[in-house]
Amino acid sequence: MALAKDKKKFFGDNIFDLLSIIPVSPAFNIFRLGRLARFFQIFRLLRLIGLTGKLNRLLHTNGLIYIIYTSIAILVIAASMYSISEHVSYGRSLWWAIATATTIGYGDISPHTFIGKLAAIFLMIVGIGIVGMLTSSLTNLFIHDHADDRMQRILDKLDRLEKTNQQLAAEIRELKTDPKKMK
Repeated sequence: MALAKDKKKFFGDNIFDLLSIIPVSPAFNIFRLGRLARFFQIFRLLRLIGLTGKLNRLLHTNGLIYIIYTSIAILVIAASMYSISEHVSYGRSLWWAIATATTIGYGDISPHTFIGKLAAIFLMIVGIGIVGMLTSSLTNLFIHDHADDRMQRILDKLDRLEKTNQQLAAEIRELKTDPKKMK
């Protein structure tokens, strides 16, 4: 740089060379804090997992939230694989992934490359099972709520029957002790 006639041009043309020769000293340890910030991103993931557990307890589901997250992740991964390998837009590949995972498979979009076909196989095997579990869990959630209402009505009827039986038993005892009341 000292020998260059046009120092600005030299600096612009050789920026990476100049950056690579900067001595690493304790003054540059400040940049290591960036690593620490990346470490704290793990806590975000842990917080998301904790939120999922709270939602499951709130909804009284059997892992429904986890199945939803897994379904979304599988659709996004398969759509990404298809989009990159087939060189199509992400929207079009997401449409393909949803149509394939739900077994609709219109046939308007189909993979032609090895990676696209691999994504299709992955989505067919895993996606169909996950969508089936999702459907089953949603059905269970609605049936569970309906079953709870029905069960409560049955328990209420049983309580009324029990009270009626107790009243009838008391009347029978009273009639046995005082036969004049029979008339």
